[in-house]
Amino acid sequence: MTMDEIAAPPPMGRIVAGVGVFVLGWVVTLSIVPIITASPLSTSAQATVSGIVVFVGPKIGVLAAIAILGKPGFNYLKRKVFGFLKPPAEVGPVRYRIGIVMFVAAMLFGLMERYVGYFMANAIAPEIRSSIAIDVLLVASILVLGGDFWDKIRALFIREAKAQFPSVHRDS
Repeated sequence: MTMDEIAAPPPMGRIVAGVGVFVLGWVVTLSIVPIITASPLSTSAQATVSGIVVFVGPKIGVLAAIAILGKPGFNYLKRKVFGFLKPPAEVGPVRYRIGIVMFVAAMLFGLMERYVGYFMANAIAPEIRSSIAIDVLLVASILVLGGDFWDKIRALFIREAKAQFPSVHRDS
């Protein structure tokens, strides 16, 4: 595929039809599940049929959308929708410090969350809201820190990876 094929958007009609089929796959799936659970089927049959519908329905919508969009159209749409989630490779020093504070705070809050109830009087048990907030903080910190930080995290899992520290030249 050439660079022109990657950059050229597909016809708008195909994009609208592909997105419409994708959304329709989810809408139909989410509207059929309540009908199944209200049916006179046994509980196990309801669970089985609902599970099949939930796992198969959206996939059929995705496959149909890909067929309508074609590979270039699907890649174009994917770049447009998910392009903003890709963090920049390099970030400035202020942004890096803010991201590190967010990352470390998320880790510390996650570690302390479970034990807060044991050490504080009348403390309520950790709720799902605090767990979600900590997870969102962690993901946001990785986006703030940029792609180079993700490479540092990935290097933790590669035995042969070595840390290279930049040489710091200080004028005295």
